[in-house]
Amino acid sequence: MKIAVIGLWHQGVVGAACLADLGYDVLAADTDRERVDRLTEGKAPLYEPGLDELIRKGLDSRRLQFTTDLSAAVRGRPNILLMFDTPVDDNDDSDLGEIRAAVSAIAPHLEPDAVILVTAQVPVGTCDEIHQMTRHAVAYIPENLQLGQAIERFRTPPLPVVGADDNATLDRIEALLAPLPVHWERVTLRTAEMTKHALNSFLAVSICFANELGNLCDEVGADGRRLAEVLRLEPRIGAKARLSPGLGFAGGTLARDMQTLRKLGDRNSIETPLLDGAWVSNQRQNRTVIHKLKQSLGENLRGRRIAILGLTYKPETSTLRRSAALEIAGELIREGAEVWASDPRASRDELRAYPALHFVENPYDAIRQGDALVLMTPWKQYRELDFEAIRSGMTTPLLIDTANLWNADHLTSLGFLYIDIGSGRTRRRK
Repeated sequence: MKIAVIGLWHQGVVGAACLADLGYDVLAADTDRERVDRLTEGKAPLYEPGLDELIRKGLDSRRLQFTTDLSAAVRGRPNILLMFDTPVDDNDDSDLGEIRAAVSAIAPHLEPDAVILVTAQVPVGTCDEIHQMTRHAVAYIPENLQLGQAIERFRTPPLPVVGADDNATLDRIEALLAPLPVHWERVTLRTAEMTKHALNSFLAVSICFANELGNLCDEVGADGRRLAEVLRLEPRIGAKARLSPGLGFAGGTLARDMQTLRKLGDRNSIETPLLDGAWVSNQRQNRTVIHKLKQSLGENLRGRRIAILGLTYKPETSTLRRSAALEIAGELIREGAEVWASDPRASRDELRAYPALHFVENPYDAIRQGDALVLMTPWKQYRELDFEAIRSGMTTPLLIDTANLWNADHLTSLGFLYIDIGSGRTRRRK
C-alpha cells in the first residue's frame, strides 16, 4: 500500500518512519530542502529516542523515501497523511499558513480515490476547509505523540480516535491502520478535532490546579507531592492524574488548544472563565522561580551568576520551542543577572537565537562560581551529579529544584539551601 506523508518535523518523520516499518511504501515530503537532505542521510530534524535508527532502517529497505516535491509525493498514492507540527505564534494561536499552502499544492495532483488523513493539530473546522479545497474525503486523528515517547505512542496509540463524516472513509482509515493493535473509536470529523482541544485543555487545567495547590502547600507547610500521591488513590481522580506541583506547562502544545477553545468561545459569545483563569495562572507560575531566587538572594539580581540545568522544554528531546527554561533565562537576563546554562541535547542551531545566554557543554562549567543553581529540565543524568564538588565550587550554595528530582535531605546535609516547588519545606523550616 502506498502512502504519502506531507510535513516533516517531529510528527511527520515519526509517522513516516513507523509506517515504513509496518511494511508500507512511504514517500514523505516537505518543502525544506535542508531538512529533506538530512533525512535522506538518516538524520531526524530533532532528537527522538530510536528515530534515527528507524529512519535508516526504512531507507535501507527502500520502503521510505523523502522528497521536496509535494505534487510528486501524492501522485499514484491513494493515502495522504497531513502530519505537520502546526506552529504557533507568540500568542499561542495556530498558524495554518504552511498547511494551507501544502493542501493547495497537492490538490490538483491527488488521485481520484485519494483520502486525506489529517493528524496535524488544527482548530476545529479546519478539516472541513481542507475538504472544500480538495473535494476529497477527509478524516482526522487527534495525534497524541509525546516528545521522547513518540515511536511507542504511534505504535500503540493511547487515544485511538478517528473522525470522519461517512462510514466509507472511516473504513478506509481503519484498514490503513489495521496493523496497529488497537480498537479505533469512531466519531464525527468535528468531534475528533474537538477531542484534541479537550484533551490538552484538560491536562493544562490539571497542571494549573496542581501548581496552585503546590504554591499554597509551600505557604502552609504541607507536602504537595504527597498530597498528589494520595489524591491519585481516589478512583474518580486516577493514578495518572497530573497533580504534581512544579512549573507551568510549556512547549506550545497545551497552550495552542487552550487558545483554540478560548477563541471559539469568543467567536460564539460563550464565556470560558475556567480556561481564562487557567491561562492567567499558568502565565504567572514560572515567575515562581524568580520569586524564590529573590527571596534568597535579594530583590536585586543584577550581577548575580545563575546556572540553569536543562533548556529543552522536556527531557528526551532537542527542541527549545517555547521552553520554560528559556523564558526564565530571558527574564533573569532582563533583571541584569548573568545566566549560564547547560543541556545534553539542546539544539545548537536554535541556541544561536539567544546570544546573551552563556551556554556550555559541561554542567559543572555552568555551575562553577554560581550564586544559584536552577534545575529546569529533569534529564536523568542530572541525578548523578557530584554535589560535593558542586557545593565547593559555588559562591552561594542555593539550589532550586523545579522538578523535585533531587534528594532534599541529602543536599541539605551537604550544606545547600535546597528549595523546591510545592513540598512545603521552606515553611516547615521556619
